[in-house]
Amino acid sequence: MRDLPITAPGSSSAEVAPARLLRDLEDGDLHAILVAFYASVGGDPVLAPYFAPLDMSEHMPRIVAFWSTMLFHTGRYSGNAFKPHLELPGLTAEHFRRWMASLESTIDARHAGVNAQRMKALGHRVALSMQVRLGIAPYAEFPSEY
Repeated sequence: MRDLPITAPGSSSAEVAPARLLRDLEDGDLHAILVAFYASVGGDPVLAPYFAPLDMSEHMPRIVAFWSTMLFHTGRYSGNAFKPHLELPGLTAEHFRRWMASLESTIDARHAGVNAQRMKALGHRVALSMQVRLGIAPYAEFPSEY
């Protein structure tokens, strides 16, 4: 589809409106968005080695449950999301920056709204928390509003 010009009532100038409007993220969307996100991470040369040993189809239900609990307070996740990251050698702020950039672009390509914004904000909080707990100085572009 292409953008279509629209004219506001009482105005003669046309503005461009998006051809498709993205809807907000819902709990039922988490599986698809997280599969897309981890597919993009798997193609990142810096991040891919950390995910290559994982069977993502087996791991995905836990990841979905984590985000469902964080975003929608479903209580589906129980466990320690931090613990597995303790065993990952060589993590730096750049890893977290790339992870977050991929998460944001995946969300932005598919959803817009309050929940989409909350997922990005929570992603930043998770990244910051992980970096602090791992003793890594957070990446420089870390948004202060999160």
